[in-house]
Amino acid sequence: MRPNRVRYAGEITLEVLPRRPRLAVRAIRPQRVRCAAWGRALDIIQTVEIGAVAAVAAILGSMLGLGGGVFLVPIITLFFGIDPRIAVGASAVVVVTNSVVGSAGHLRSRFTNLRLAMILQVTTAVGAIVGALVGVNADPRVVYLVFGLVLLYAAASMALPRSDRAPALGADPLRLGAAFRDPATATDVAYVPKRIGLGLGISSGAGVLSGMLGVGGGVVMVPAMNLLMNVPVKAAVGTSTFMVGITSVATAFVFYANGLLDPTVVVPAVVGVFLGGQIGPRLTRRLRAQRLSLLFALILLYLGTSLVLRAFGVTLPGQQ
Repeated sequence: MRPNRVRYAGEITLEVLPRRPRLAVRAIRPQRVRCAAWGRALDIIQTVEIGAVAAVAAILGSMLGLGGGVFLVPIITLFFGIDPRIAVGASAVVVVTNSVVGSAGHLRSRFTNLRLAMILQVTTAVGAIVGALVGVNADPRVVYLVFGLVLLYAAASMALPRSDRAPALGADPLRLGAAFRDPATATDVAYVPKRIGLGLGISSGAGVLSGMLGVGGGVVMVPAMNLLMNVPVKAAVGTSTFMVGITSVATAFVFYANGLLDPTVVVPAVVGVFLGGQIGPRLTRRLRAQRLSLLFALILLYLGTSLVLRAFGVTLPGQQ
C-alpha cells in the first residue's frame, strides 16, 4: 500500500497512509422485488400469481392455438395494474416459450402442417415488425381499445360453428395436403388447404395485430384457417401454435430495443408458460373442439368488454 504525499508551501511533506476499505454488509430482504418499469414494488405473492396466470393462459392458448397472450395480457393488465405496453412485451416472450413447448405436442400428434405454416409465415413476420413499431409508441388507451375489439372478434369467432372434419379434398397443386388421426373421435382426418392467396393477406393483418398486441396472431389465424381455408380446427390450432412463436420473436426484439421488457414480469410468466404449455396439447388430443368453444368465447367476451371499457376510463369491480 503506497502512501499519499501531501506538500505544504514547499517545506513540509506529510505521508498519509490511505485508509483500508471497509466491507459494508447490508441485509437483503427477500420479501419484495423492486419493479422499476411500472413504479411500485411487486411482492413475491404477486410474482407467484403472475406465474400461475401465465400457466393457465398457456394451457388455454396452446389448446386454441392463440399463443396464450390473448389471455395473459388482459388479465395482468386489468387485475395487476401493469402498463399495457409492458404486458405486451412480456406476452411476446411468453408466446415464444408457449409455442416452443406447445408445438412439440402438436407435432407428435401430426396436427401441425409445416408446409402451410412456412408459406403463411412470410407475410405474418413482416406484419409483426410493423405492428410492433406501432405498439411501442401507441397510447395505452389505444392499446386497450384495439385489444378489446380483437378479443370481441375472437369471442364471436369461437361461438361460430366449426368443423372438425374438412370437406372434399379436391386438387392440391401446392402439395399442402395433410392428414392426422383424431384421438377424440378415433378417426383419420385428411384435408387440403384452400384459398392460399386469401390466407396470405389475412396473415399479414394477423402479423400487425401480433406485433402491436403481443398475441402471436393465432386469434385471427385459427378462425381464418378453419372457416376460410378448409383446415380442420385441430390442424389449424397446431399450425397456428407453430407460427406464433416465429412471429413473436420479431415482436419481442422490437419491444426489447425500446426498453419495454420487464424481467420481473417476464421471468415468472415464462416459468408459468413452460409448465402450462405442456398440458394444453395433451388436453387438445382428448377433448372435442365444440366443447371448448363456448367456454372460451365467454372468457374472451368478458376480457374484451373490460378492455374496451378501460379505454374509456371505466374500471369494472375487482380490477385495478
